[in-house]
Amino acid sequence: MTATDLSAEERLRRAIDIGREYLGVDNGVLSYTGEGRYEVVETNITSGPYAREGVVDLDGTWCRHVVNTGETLAFADATETEYRDDIALDTTGLTCYIGAEVAIDGETYGTLCFSDEQPRDDPITDAERDFITVLAEWVSAELERQKHYAELREQNDRLDEFAGIVAHDLRNPLSGAIGFTELAQEEVSGQVAEFLGRVRSSLDRMESMIAECLILAKEGSDVGERRPVALEPLVRQAWDTVQTRNATLTVDIEPETTVVADEMRLQRLLENLFRNSVEHGGPSVSVTVTGDEHGFAVADDGPGLPPAVESALGEADTENVKSFGLGLLVVLRVVSGHGWNLSVTSSADGTRFEVTDVNTAEPVHQALGD
Repeated sequence: MTATDLSAEERLRRAIDIGREYLGVDNGVLSYTGEGRYEVVETNITSGPYAREGVVDLDGTWCRHVVNTGETLAFADATETEYRDDIALDTTGLTCYIGAEVAIDGETYGTLCFSDEQPRDDPITDAERDFITVLAEWVSAELERQKHYAELREQNDRLDEFAGIVAHDLRNPLSGAIGFTELAQEEVSGQVAEFLGRVRSSLDRMESMIAECLILAKEGSDVGERRPVALEPLVRQAWDTVQTRNATLTVDIEPETTVVADEMRLQRLLENLFRNSVEHGGPSVSVTVTGDEHGFAVADDGPGLPPAVESALGEADTENVKSFGLGLLVVLRVVSGHGWNLSVTSSADGTRFEVTDVNTAEPVHQALGD
């Protein structure tokens, strides 16, 4: 089992166990030291003030030196060092100690420390100090990742709330406007019918834009969980959900090709590329999808993209992409959320969107060991 299979708490406990075993000491503690207190976040200690969720006065701990200096502190026997008269020797009863700073976003969070009531026979080496320092840096990165994921979840909750408001407060009156426009179209003819047709087209476009806004509101910076998805059937499914008029689709994908992705978001990407081809390439445009284990491409024989939009897509410039429609912005968000690469080539003979590195995204965190 690797660290990627463990929960956040299990990964932190694993780090503590690795440090204890490496140093040959009894105790390992991850602490939070904000507001002048020493709060135990994770530890192998099961009872007493230094058990999990225990809180003591920071000024009575060895870790206060680490917090004050930001430097790793280590000694095998405090009674043989300059700390022989330190208050922490009496309050903690620990004679062997090594601790390093844990920081989040450049600010001190607390410490990762290892200790023992008994002195260690061998002095703590530079290699051991460096190891604990690096281990504390890994813990810092893990906590920072957890913090950012929590912030992302809060942001997504707010966006979900906003999306619900949009869906209810905008879609309901829009549906009413579409319904009454349809009724009016049945009662008139001539120029009035033509005008109502234009109104209906505008209302349909508004409905499409609301749907695209809802999709964007729910797209995070990272898609999170993903799994192997069979590419060819998903391409055909996405094509079937788009109003393609007289457009034609050709699929040339190697058999059994899979993409490690969030299936729903990958389908949205394909739908928006197909919709873009049909809307801007004409009702009889030809669309070709190719793909293998390295990536996939969607190409059409339409008139091509405006140079500014092609350049903006290549640079992931969302402001200029938005000017061409929210659909392409959805494409950018899905690609970046998966950690893929997108390249766009366009000319008077057509446009090609190519997505690569689909199965080579690096894991969010590195394994501590098997």
